[in-house]
Amino acid sequence: MVGRIAFKVMPGESVGLIIEMADYHVPSLKVIFKQTWARTKSLIMIVFPAYIIGSAVVQALYAFGALTPINNALMPLTVWWLGLPSISGILLIFGIVRKEMTLLTLAVIFHTTIFGSIMTPVQLIVLALVSMIYIPCLATILAMASEFGWKKATVVTIAEIGTAIMIGGIAFRLLSLFM
Repeated sequence: MVGRIAFKVMPGESVGLIIEMADYHVPSLKVIFKQTWARTKSLIMIVFPAYIIGSAVVQALYAFGALTPINNALMPLTVWWLGLPSISGILLIFGIVRKEMTLLTLAVIFHTTIFGSIMTPVQLIVLALVSMIYIPCLATILAMASEFGWKKATVVTIAEIGTAIMIGGIAFRLLSLFM
């Protein structure tokens, strides 16, 4: 419909649509296995080491008692701006290694999976919102770095974290008005 209106408004000759279509062939098993291995290999070479090293770093921070000072430094952001419990900085740190570690860590710290007993509905929504928006995981950062370079990966990571925190804080304030 828009094309017809544009044709009436802007007179001229219609060029038509010219697209060359490639012939479709059934792929050979060799091609399928080669492409599958290429994608699997990149997964094995990037994701597994990232999870192992990231988990080791977080465990080392825990062992040396560094998670508490980091969490305390994040408290103005997590408690005041996001309205989350004081332990939330640690949750978000674990979430950088693997996103699902956010909830797993919450369950481990509070010894329950009934999150409604330890957080308000507003806090649960804000935590879920921030966790969804901020960086997917360490493996994603590494994949971006290998694809686009460290500078762009860092900019994207900082932008995602900033956006998640900004939206989470706004959501906390808006939801607190209604809930």
